[in-house]
Amino acid sequence: MSDEGMQKSLVDLIRSNIFYLILIGLAITSLVSSALTGVLAVFYFVVIGVLLADELTLKIVIRILRRLFPSFFKSTAFWRVGLPTQVTRLVLSTFLMGLLGFKEQFGLTLQNTNKSLWLILSLGLPFAILYSIGALFFLKKSRNGTISVDFLKDPADRTGTVVYSFTMPEIGEEMLNRGIIQGYLSINMTGFILIGSFPLLHSTIVASLIFILVHLYTMGESLMETLIQLPGRTIITLILAITFQLTGSLIAPIIIHNLFDGLLVIAGIQAIRK
Repeated sequence: MSDEGMQKSLVDLIRSNIFYLILIGLAITSLVSSALTGVLAVFYFVVIGVLLADELTLKIVIRILRRLFPSFFKSTAFWRVGLPTQVTRLVLSTFLMGLLGFKEQFGLTLQNTNKSLWLILSLGLPFAILYSIGALFFLKKSRNGTISVDFLKDPADRTGTVVYSFTMPEIGEEMLNRGIIQGYLSINMTGFILIGSFPLLHSTIVASLIFILVHLYTMGESLMETLIQLPGRTIITLILAITFQLTGSLIAPIIIHNLFDGLLVIAGIQAIRK
């Protein structure tokens, strides 16, 4: 096998197993923490358990639904997979929050609604617009690449995807990633990095890093496409995590995340127009 072929095989191997590599990394981090401090960081294993439960539950549910309703999944439109995925994630997140005690830090509250609204309008919406404009040019350049938005050509799936993207996809995901993972880490991790006068919590940083890593290769893009999009995805993740830290509520992260997804779909529709 040529060097180029070996390199591609290695990238494909990492790409297909990135989720499990992240979990192994978290386990190693906990063990290193135990060796250095003498205290086993059990909360990392709780995070591993949450991520594994999410991954395995989604795979089982989607496989069952594909067999029961094959016609529903005939299209590659991601709303057809996304809808049952997010409903499953919503139910699973609620169940896991119950197991962990429905703690205040999980963000199931309507507190700080004025601050949430201000963050949505001043931070989330402007960056979502800028990111979608950048994505429009990126998708046009990627027409010969690996990212495909051709399912948006079908009117029914285009309408379903737009409606779904602006309303549904991030409820379950934010409950899992911001609510449970970031919320649980905030209970068990102390310390922060002072950026100017703003204290960026260690739990916010770690939760953001986990979120970024498990969302690599989310659209089947190439390694180069992933690297190009990584800075933007990192900023989005930090916006979501910081708004959750500031408000203690899932309202702002859910709405901002849906705005990102919805505007990206609009960009995808524009990208395939002749």
